[in-house]
Order: sequence, then structure tokens, then C-alpha cells
Amino acid sequence: MSDNAWVVITFDDEDTADQVLHTMKSAEHQGFIDFEDTVVVRKDANGQVHVKNAIDRSTKVGAAGGSLIGLLVGFLFGGPIGMMLVGGVGGAIVGALTKNGVDKKFIEDVSNQLKPGTSALFMVVRAARLDVTLAGLRQYQGTVLHTTLPSDLAERLQKELD
Repeated sequence: MSDNAWVVITFDDEDTADQVLHTMKSAEHQGFIDFEDTVVVRKDANGQVHVKNAIDRSTKVGAAGGSLIGLLVGFLFGGPIGMMLVGGVGGAIVGALTKNGVDKKFIEDVSNQLKPGTSALFMVVRAARLDVTLAGLRQYQGTVLHTTLPSDLAERLQKELD
């Protein structure tokens, strides 16, 4: 991969997104993947959304992608950022997201897919060794909800998560 790729994977329980992130962070420490940003979103049984941004901004260069993923998650699930988005501001954010590979259908899909008791992992990936990344995901079951990866790579990713 040469350009940043967006990947969003949903899971049927609250804990798997964190587990997958832990596995992927281990691969990052070994030099097999390089994240621009990662966010875990968990919706508990009561429907309350919990967001955990896992990238330490002080050690990363180019926080623009990270800011974008933060805005996306805030827009989708509320919280301090989401509460600030009203009227034209919300439309401007959606406009900014669509310019960066996130379409309106994606926003609807994520909002609808994350039911109480589930989780999602949002990743912006700078570079990755695909064989190692896919091998790390093999033990988990999830659904690739959105990706900017080429279709053949997206299919391989989903196959590993089935």
C-alpha cells in the first residue's frame, strides 16, 4: 500500500475491536504496519457509545488524517464533537469527509451497523505488509464495513475475517 487506506471493521461484541487493535499495534511495533490513526468505538448494551482514540499524537507526524477520523467518529456517534455539529457545520463536515474517501452511504452504514453490544475499529493505514496483517486478523470474525483498499485486497481482508 502506498496511499493512506481507510478500513472500518465491525464486530458482534464489545471487546473484539480492542483485541484486534492490540494485535495490529503489536504488528506496528514490529514494523509490519504503520497507522496514521486508529479509533475503537464500542456501543454497550444500553446503547451508550464509548470512543477510544489509540494513537499518541505526540509521536505521529501528519495529524490531519487523525483529525479527520476524530471528526468522523464524533459526527457519527455524538460526544463533544458531535454535539457541536448543527446545521451547516454538520454539512461542512460531511463535505470534508466525502472529499477524503468517506461517502454519505458509509456514514449511514456505520450508524446503522453498530448496534448495542457491538464494536468497530476505524483505521487509517499508511503502509502495511499485507501477508502479516492478514495473518494477524485470521483469528477474528468481523465485517469489513468500509475500505478504500482496492476491491481484490478488500475481498482478501474480508475472507480472513469470515
